[in-house]
Amino acid sequence: MFLLPFEAAVKVAKVKSIMAAYHDLNGVPCHVDKWLLTEILRKEWGFDGNVVSDYDAIRMLIDVHRIAEDELDAAVQALEAGVTIELPDSPACFSRIVDAVKAGKLSEAVVDERVREVLRVKEWTGVLDNPFVNESEVPEKLDSKAARELSLRAARESIVLLKNNGVLPLSKTLSSVSIIGPNAFSGRSLMGDYHYPSHVGIEAGEPETISILQGIKEKVPVVHFAAGCEVSGSSTEGFREAVEVAERGQVIVAVVGERSGGFWLNDPRLSSGEGVDRASLDLPGAQSGLLRELLRLGKPLVLVLVNGRPLAIGEFVERVDAVLEAWYPGEEGGRAVADVLFGDYNPSGRLPISIPRAVGSIPNYYYRHPSSYKRYVELDSEPLFPFGHGLSYTSFRYSSLKVEPKSVEPGGYVKVSVQVENVGTRFGTEVVQLYVSKKKASVSRPVRQLKGFKRVSLDPQERAIVHFKVPLSALGFLDRDMRWVLESGEYVVEVGSSSSEIKVLDSFEVVREKAVIRNEFFSEIC
Repeated sequence: MFLLPFEAAVKVAKVKSIMAAYHDLNGVPCHVDKWLLTEILRKEWGFDGNVVSDYDAIRMLIDVHRIAEDELDAAVQALEAGVTIELPDSPACFSRIVDAVKAGKLSEAVVDERVREVLRVKEWTGVLDNPFVNESEVPEKLDSKAARELSLRAARESIVLLKNNGVLPLSKTLSSVSIIGPNAFSGRSLMGDYHYPSHVGIEAGEPETISILQGIKEKVPVVHFAAGCEVSGSSTEGFREAVEVAERGQVIVAVVGERSGGFWLNDPRLSSGEGVDRASLDLPGAQSGLLRELLRLGKPLVLVLVNGRPLAIGEFVERVDAVLEAWYPGEEGGRAVADVLFGDYNPSGRLPISIPRAVGSIPNYYYRHPSSYKRYVELDSEPLFPFGHGLSYTSFRYSSLKVEPKSVEPGGYVKVSVQVENVGTRFGTEVVQLYVSKKKASVSRPVRQLKGFKRVSLDPQERAIVHFKVPLSALGFLDRDMRWVLESGEYVVEVGSSSSEIKVLDSFEVVREKAVIRNEFFSEIC
């Protein structure tokens, strides 16, 4: 199950570079796992690109995993397993390759194969013919008008409206809006780790980033602002100013969440990013206290989350008027958030995760097995917001589900169609989600699994037929003998707006005995 996304990346997307992971699998570090990097990745999946090491991971075979005697031994084990390139810079271990060959500990044939892999990728990328870039063109190409338009589109489409009691979209005729929160005023706050400024901590010379405060100022004439507190840290000194500023606006927009960056920056303000792990999913620092103070005012309050992990906001969900999940929306994120808040863009993002009620209720992924959920003493085990969830400023109706044929043999396809109608008053985009489950199986199976989705944009009262073509091989699973199989019997087809909002359902039957299959990954969107 867990290899499936990587197999799809290799076979469907045709990736040319893969990084091995730091951890071990059944006691074997991934960087020396020949079964994983050669037998599965190269021989079974047909991967013909580079396998690069994670930073300093080859050296970690010596002092972290403790399976290598020295740099030479670590290099030999990694190369023989299938690692092509050592990162980050001047190889600490791969510099011993010549010594290893001379000592008879590494075959020249292995070195030749790894060199061949590097050259093959260089040829594919054109580096062998033209190894240099025109540096003068870099700023324009990396921050072009088209690139910024794409950034805005990506941010808009990824924002998820989690809750709305009718306060959104905000009216542009509001006399004033109060923006409160530590993630409102800084464009840097909208950058996730591995954006250059957040990854290396250098902000000079970065492209212009539109903060959420700036984006909202482009919509309404009077905007009041106070940070209230830092993202991390316990100081509440800014609470009084924040409450005073909040009282001036007709509506409060609270922009809270996390700040992202790499652990190597040693920045105490960070609460998200590589190596920045937390024991809690609560809002960091004093932000929960700030929200409690704002809620005491009794004014309409919109909660905007800027974060890299699901946050347990159950304490506030019932008390705020709307919740917008913005993630780290990037350089045009401020405009995208403002566009959604004021109705210039109808939100269409859907959750790619489940948001838990509390840290103690995880894991709670949607494709759970039937026996996995029990109620906790303190709370319901169902997620606060399920996988696939996302609201719109309009409404959609599903009808006329068709599943054909009703009886099909292994190796075939099932065609699924459903009618979707915009029954609201605004243009909007629905994400139609197709789930399939096995009614009875020889092993316990997930209650449902996503097998296709499609975005469909409709004007008010407009309708469309959405078609899926599902290969039966995409419904396979490992049986008790660890074979990838398709079992005969009844399969349930569910279509809806999220993993817990199923609108229509039907079924079909696979005939004949269990068949050993080769896996396919995606439904065709017709």
